[in-house]
Amino acid sequence: MRLDDQALQILTHLDQEEMVPHHLYQGNGFQFSRATFYRRLEELKRAGLVEWRTGRAKLTERGLKLRSILNSSHVDFKETGEDERTFTGPMKMLHNKPSGGDFRLYEAERLKEKIDETFIYVDYPQTGFILTVLIGIAGIEEKAKTNLEKFKLLKNHDFNVKLAINHFENAPKQLLIFLEELIKLGKIEALYIGVKNERKALSNKKLVEFLQTHDFENERFKLPKESVTLFPIFLISVIGIILILALRSGYEHASIMSVMMIVYFMRSLLFRELREL
Repeated sequence: MRLDDQALQILTHLDQEEMVPHHLYQGNGFQFSRATFYRRLEELKRAGLVEWRTGRAKLTERGLKLRSILNSSHVDFKETGEDERTFTGPMKMLHNKPSGGDFRLYEAERLKEKIDETFIYVDYPQTGFILTVLIGIAGIEEKAKTNLEKFKLLKNHDFNVKLAINHFENAPKQLLIFLEELIKLGKIEALYIGVKNERKALSNKKLVEFLQTHDFENERFKLPKESVTLFPIFLISVIGIILILALRSGYEHASIMSVMMIVYFMRSLLFRELREL
């Protein structure tokens, strides 16, 4: 079951008091159609978050708990665009499941095909939203305002989850740090990620290190090997030795040669930075 931002918006306007869905839609100015409203209400019902019968709807205990977490975390919902956020999966806490360390990397458009209903799916790697969803899944009732406070609650709580995050090339450094710690604590059983912009992903050193550390399985992405970074060091050492020998032997153009080598390396670094933009 996937709940998108539209369903979560409806959730934040419901309570345990019964409401008429028609009045709920008319009175809150939702930026989507009435048909979409009723489809999302049905999704909330199937997820066990809403009771809806005989023209009345109200939150269940589970729905009330999730609404409280979303409201206290000040989550901002967006209707469309690349930053649209969704999540899927069972709305319950998962305890004491063994960590399989299942890490996989896919193209963005294929990620949804590779996961099942046991995964929590997030369409965009926004740190605050992901932590808020995990808090809801883990059943944590304590309130937290900052991302660090949310992470500390998750760190000290017993839960286990399968997570899928799309457009991961946009993952901020803070999210990578939090995911790293949750993986070490055995709270993330599986992490599947999707990448749309390969060049952007592979130019992010922190992201590449994260992928290399956990040896993400992938079908087409060629992650850079750490060993290739030794070649420039070897090359610089050889050139340095040649320049020193040239200077000591009294070669008249040695000083000019050293300046030209510095200019060459600066030029190479400049073009590499331009290619990574």
